[in-house]
Amino acid sequence: MGMRITTNMVMRNYNKNLSRTVGGLESARKQVQSGRRFQQSYEDPTAAAKGAVLDRRYARNGDYLNAVENTQKWQDTQESVLLELNEVVRNIDRDYSTTVMNDPQGKVGRDAYAANLRELQRSMINTLNVKYGDAFVMAGNDGLNAPFTFEDGVVKYRGLDVDDPENQEALDKMAKEASYIDLGFGMTFENGEVVSSSAFDSALPGINVVGYGKTDGKYSNNLIVLAGQMAEILEADEFDSEAYEELWSHFRERGETVSDQFAKIGAKTQLLEATKERLTKEKDNIYEQYKSTIGIEEEEAITNYSWAQYAYNVALKIGTSIIGPSLLDFMD
Repeated sequence: MGMRITTNMVMRNYNKNLSRTVGGLESARKQVQSGRRFQQSYEDPTAAAKGAVLDRRYARNGDYLNAVENTQKWQDTQESVLLELNEVVRNIDRDYSTTVMNDPQGKVGRDAYAANLRELQRSMINTLNVKYGDAFVMAGNDGLNAPFTFEDGVVKYRGLDVDDPENQEALDKMAKEASYIDLGFGMTFENGEVVSSSAFDSALPGINVVGYGKTDGKYSNNLIVLAGQMAEILEADEFDSEAYEELWSHFRERGETVSDQFAKIGAKTQLLEATKERLTKEKDNIYEQYKSTIGIEEEEAITNYSWAQYAYNVALKIGTSIIGPSLLDFMD
């Protein structure tokens, strides 16, 4: 005598299979959403462990890339400052030499040139005090305060007169300030200090661009001060053409510092671009490793989901054919 298959037995078996089908559908749905072959580490412990390492590497790489992009924007602002300053220096070099000394309008013409030089002084100060976000880009390590001030003909950098010999040592120290950013070079420390080759220096103290101190105790090395001194000679009742020419020549010579800073920032720009390219390639490599370790191809995931959906629909149809007659029988 064969075993009698009851309605309850059929229903229990059906419910078990339906639960399995629903579970498969949910698993396939999560594969599509997450792009992962599995969701829990116990499903594949080895792959999960490797995936966790790759996750951390990917996140760290993303932090470095964000840092590079922000640093590029910061440096773009510094480069814009140099461009504007270079334009002013070239303007004074070109238009305030022999043209000024030979101006046919005499004192009236020289006064006009002097007024223009005063405006150029203020223009240089404003340019050097530009900000990126909330920080002054030419202020060295003190980005919260405007680096340059100009009062009563005195140019100050972070509160120090750029021409005062007593400030030489302090200004020398400020000129060497660095602001290091970890861009994935393997940032290390020695005696509590960052090893310069292991990080990126984003600082550009403005004092290095426009200069400070004096040459032979006679001529200022600061371009802003020099422009004012040239204006003073032009404003004098008796024009000293020889003194003016010497001062203009010194200004022209000191103007090369702007070009030097251009060269330095150009090299740093190339380093940032190379670093971004390297990090982008590394990001792609990590992603490919991640996909091969715990990922699933989109086409495969969608195919799995379609089959799971199909199986679920079939299961529902089968359930309808099983449950319907059973209820009728119960009603009879």
